[in-house]
Amino acid sequence: MASGLSTRFGSEKLLAHLPTGERLLERSLRIHLQSTISPLVIVVSPNLAKIISKDMEFLSISRLRPMKGGNLWYNFESRWGKGRLAVNENFQQGISSSIQKGVLCLKDEEKDKGLLVSLADLPLLKSKEIDFFINKFLMNPEGILLPVYNHLPGHPVIIDFKQFKDDIINITGDVGLRVIVKKNPGAVKEVPWQSNSVTWDIDNTEDLEKLEGLKL
Repeated sequence: MASGLSTRFGSEKLLAHLPTGERLLERSLRIHLQSTISPLVIVVSPNLAKIISKDMEFLSISRLRPMKGGNLWYNFESRWGKGRLAVNENFQQGISSSIQKGVLCLKDEEKDKGLLVSLADLPLLKSKEIDFFINKFLMNPEGILLPVYNHLPGHPVIIDFKQFKDDIINITGDVGLRVIVKKNPGAVKEVPWQSNSVTWDIDNTEDLEKLEGLKL
């Protein structure tokens, strides 16, 4: 997920540079493409899509082309692999609209093994952690897999799309899958996690400063 208002940050936070020199969005793209997610769909706001289309190199994207029959959907190629980009014109309606936009550019068979929802502003999340959650879910691909750190729910969240299709289509606002999690506690498989990589996100410039000296 890369679509949002960045209201607390004061600017397009996903374009901010991390201490490593990478932009926040660039790092997120890299670690998700280096995982076993297939296919990867990134959902962006119209403004961010315009910036990316004018300067693809800063995300290491070498090619961006419209998908056939798609409404603001694109295929892209980067140094880390291929993926899809969807532009969410309704991003002001919250993360729920971004999830639904991403789902629309997936084929039915691509959703059969589960839908993974992640965020682009998790600077500590690593590819191997994403793969751990994917493998954990695939051992019994039902219900909802939810990473938890210090009693706080995190991301990525993996959900059985077939089981919760109607719920996903009908969620609204800036709550994402949280409302489905609360509505179906018996279906939730919590995975206690030893690191705040699944919960610690970037909200403001002070958060970026806290990353100094950390291994990203």
